[in-house]
Amino acid sequence: MHVHKSGPALSELTDGFQHIPFLKAFAAAQLKDILNASRMIAYEPDDLIIPEGVFGDRLYVLLSGKVRVVKDKTPIATLDQVGDVFGELSALGDEIRTASVFAIDAAWCLELNPGSLEKLPVADRDACYALLYRFIARVIAARLKKTTGEMAQAVRDLEVTRRKLAELRRNTGQDAFDNELALAIDQLRRTKEKLAHLGREAEAPSSPSALD
Repeated sequence: MHVHKSGPALSELTDGFQHIPFLKAFAAAQLKDILNASRMIAYEPDDLIIPEGVFGDRLYVLLSGKVRVVKDKTPIATLDQVGDVFGELSALGDEIRTASVFAIDAAWCLELNPGSLEKLPVADRDACYALLYRFIARVIAARLKKTTGEMAQAVRDLEVTRRKLAELRRNTGQDAFDNELALAIDQLRRTKEKLAHLGREAEAPSSPSALD
């Protein structure tokens, strides 16, 4: 990896960043503040961007290329869209990274240090944080919605399996297995409902006073 531009040098390039989904919500002055607290970094294929299991305090925006999210050495997602965000929970405070992120091919990222925004005048700081948190809420809501959809499919698949097993029931051991499946389906349903509720909360608009 190498740092292409950072701080004041990067903040002079606001026009080039206004089309990025994560950044276009910011007015020019706010975007300048955001970029002043950021670095533009180029990663080589297989470079480690975020290590799993360590504290993090940086948020990343994909500018080009492709990255892979890996948890417990298992790939769980690929991000390849301009403006894709990862490491977003760091903006809410130092958090232990729950997954690693690697560059798949050459990738350019914007690395934002939310803590640097504390140096801004109060009004500017609050405006930047309000927009930042709003966007993070939308990202989390979208991911919860996707997860809820996947869990709904898992429930349907388990129900099909249970019906097939019911047709093949031969002994009490098979009955016990059917009961385990029924419990698993019920647990998935409850979890799906909780995720759907969290998603609705994250999508709910903040009060006007917090965003004005």
